[in-house]
Order: sequence, then structure tokens, then C-alpha cells
Amino acid sequence: MKNNKGITLIALVVTIIVLLILAGVSIAMLTGQNGILNRASESSVTNAIGEAKDQVALTVSEAVADYYEVKYAKGNEAKYNGLNNVAGDTKTETKALKNYIVAKVNDVKVNGVTITADATKGITITSSENGTYKTTATLGDNGNVGAWQDSWKK
Repeated sequence: MKNNKGITLIALVVTIIVLLILAGVSIAMLTGQNGILNRASESSVTNAIGEAKDQVALTVSEAVADYYEVKYAKGNEAKYNGLNNVAGDTKTETKALKNYIVAKVNDVKVNGVTITADATKGITITSSENGTYKTTATLGDNGNVGAWQDSWKK
């Protein structure tokens, strides 16, 4: 009987147990709170938020350039809606600039996020995918955007 070659029942059970442990660890790595699928979803949200921040910064820069072109270079005021009264007292000018920026930023569209701008509340970017991600920034009188304040709600 010493020439029998084959697998014993104990070796088979040990192999199955090892495979079950590996499967459990793999499933936990995929689906846990800090799992690969959750982290991939969070990174797609973070990427969309970053793209939205870039678009907002570009739009604000373009709006400020348009504003000063109308004010100083006497560009085509009809081309820039809301900027026909950019000369005069400082409060009116500041209001015209902020309102123009708000109008331009509210027209920005980025997939996966919502962008809203308000002259007094500032700029807000939100995403509701994988919990809620929200970031806000103030809007200065001269068209500068303050630091972004991020928050996750899960």
C-alpha cells in the first residue's frame, strides 16, 4: 500500500480552508469601507471636483479680463452682457464685476457636479455621488476666488 499515490482527505480540507480565507480577504479588500471599489468611486468624485475648480478658475479669469477690457480698453460693451456700466463709482463697478462673474460661473457645466455662484455667498461645487462632497470658496470684490473649503458627508 505504500505505492498509492493520491490526495488525502486532510490535504483536501486544508486546501479548501486556505482558498476560503483568501476569498474572504479578497472580498473584504474590494468592498470594505476603505476597499478598492469605494476608493475608486471617491477618486472619480475628487477628479470631477478638481475639473470643476479648474473650470471655475478659468471662467473667473476670463470674466475679469472681459470686465477690464470693457472698462479700460473700451471694448464692445454689447458683447459682454451686464457690463455696460463699468465706469463710475467703485460700489457700482464692484457689483457689476461680481454679478458678471456669478453669471459666467453659473453657466459652467461639468459632468458629475453642480456649480452654483452667488455674489454674497460665494461659489459652491457639490457632488452627490458616493455620499456628498461639497467645496466652497468666497468671491472677492476684485474677482479673486478665496481658498476652497472642502467637506465630505457620508
